[in-house]
Amino acid sequence: MKKRRLISKIISGVLCMSLFSTAALAAESKDKVLDIQSLDYDTAVEMAIKKDSSLKQIADQIDVTLKNRDAIFDGGVRPGDSTELVVVSAQRLAYLSSIHSLDASYRTSKIREEVTKIGIEAAVKNSFSAIELNQNKLDLLQKNYKIQKQLLAQGTLKNDVGMMSDKDLQDLSRETQQMAEQIKQLEMNIDNAYIALNNLLGLPAEDRYEIVNNVEYAPLEMNMSIDTYVSRKLSTDQSLQMQQIAVENAEFSSKTISDSSTGSEYRTAELEAANTARDYKTAKEDKEKSIREAYIQIQQLESARKNLETDLAKAKSDHEKAQVNYQVGNITQLDLEQAELALDNVENSLLENTLNHDLLLFTFDNTCVLGSVS
Repeated sequence: MKKRRLISKIISGVLCMSLFSTAALAAESKDKVLDIQSLDYDTAVEMAIKKDSSLKQIADQIDVTLKNRDAIFDGGVRPGDSTELVVVSAQRLAYLSSIHSLDASYRTSKIREEVTKIGIEAAVKNSFSAIELNQNKLDLLQKNYKIQKQLLAQGTLKNDVGMMSDKDLQDLSRETQQMAEQIKQLEMNIDNAYIALNNLLGLPAEDRYEIVNNVEYAPLEMNMSIDTYVSRKLSTDQSLQMQQIAVENAEFSSKTISDSSTGSEYRTAELEAANTARDYKTAKEDKEKSIREAYIQIQQLESARKNLETDLAKAKSDHEKAQVNYQVGNITQLDLEQAELALDNVENSLLENTLNHDLLLFTFDNTCVLGSVS
């Protein structure tokens, strides 16, 4: 359960980081997208990035910021070291503050642009995985439901001749009905996953197409210790870099004051700098915890896969034996179908392992979308 909670946490964080709109899709484009028969992951990411309105807003912000900086920059820079208290005239402080603010805005916007693109990729990856996994579960459940209806029919005959109690027949009937409800739920899950993906891509909600999600399992390979990996990621994580800029802004405000600043204004600025630094420290600690948790979960998935591979070998062997026994008349068609279903169940578990492992590897590498929702 802990593994599922972490994966759910990651997925939620990823989805919260990306807000998309379909309003910009033109009517003539709609005629084209309705012709889509299949869609691969890379193409979907390109479409989502192209349709994401927030990226356009960020690009516009970067452009305006650079123009504003060019308009006021006179070649002057902030005097002194950031650890020193610098007192300047009110006019000079206004200029320095404007330049500092524009520089920080530009850096933050560039980082936010990168984080948004990573968030889009993660969101598309999650939608693709949700569609494929739920579709696979639906196919499996429909096979199971077919067998279940056969068992119910047999149970009804047995009950008629007194070979099955009314209670057992009622239990069998209830199980069959529950399975039918589960099929409906999976169908709704698939619809919801398509709607979420279409929203990312700027497609009509009702569009349906085959997704091409060629995810292959590959174990995590690290040429360094987890401690070294964590240290490197904490220094390059984009979400932490944005908070670091906030720390620099607060330090600038506390260390650069005008000759007319009051003691109260100075103390308030110092407090804000201290609080911002504490928030940054907490964020780094939380990020480190998330990275280490993801590492453990990846190891657990890889360990579980070894057991699943053993189960798969046994299920294949049992299925082959069932085929032989069916051909010589030792078992019924229903027995053979149950052996096939057992094999399908293990294969479905392996697919789930593969997709969850792939998502964790992505977030483990792109830590800015890791652990963003508590």
